[in-house]
Amino acid sequence: MTLRYLDLLLLVLLLLPACANEARGIQPPLCDHWAVRVFAPRYMESWVEALEVRDDRGRWVQIPQGMAGDLGQVAGWGYVGAGGGPTLHSAGAPMEIYVRWQSLVEPQTYRWTFMVSERLRRALVEQEPVVWQGKKEMSCRANIAIGVAPGGRVVVWNAGFGFQPVEVMRGQAEVEPLGPDQGKYGGRYVRISDDAKQYVEERGIPYGSWDQ
Repeated sequence: MTLRYLDLLLLVLLLLPACANEARGIQPPLCDHWAVRVFAPRYMESWVEALEVRDDRGRWVQIPQGMAGDLGQVAGWGYVGAGGGPTLHSAGAPMEIYVRWQSLVEPQTYRWTFMVSERLRRALVEQEPVVWQGKKEMSCRANIAIGVAPGGRVVVWNAGFGFQPVEVMRGQAEVEPLGPDQGKYGGRYVRISDDAKQYVEERGIPYGSWDQ
């Protein structure tokens, strides 16, 4: 038998159990974890003060924060990769997410709350076939990635290892009236890095690029 024929035969054998299960109404097991993380465009440094998730049991889960991840490019939203962040096993399904951050290049403090749609909650736990590091396996789009940018622009992706990120929504955050750390520490912002400061001084902030 040719190599191409063997590959085809192997694929059929791999798919047969799944087809049989589908015919019997049996679904693949659901993933029992999910994660959420905040990102910002390169040089547009953001310090995340709070990232909190209300689950379907009515509990608010507080996720430890710090500097937002790097999206890899300055203008526009760039590529978020797999998402990541702390993996939550004990939390229930996410229903509502609250994020508050310092946009260090402005500087300004923003806050934003959004409801997690049923479609996104389902995508976090449903397994799909994926090729990861050359191997075929079942995995989940278990990551919620939140992009934050100067001007309070926000975007949400659903991501996972081996999957192309899917944009879920965009929004506009509001200014936090109490300022950084909600009025604590004398209204001081976290110190911006020298590289980010130099970039902004030389090239400015591309506000309009995150509207597209």
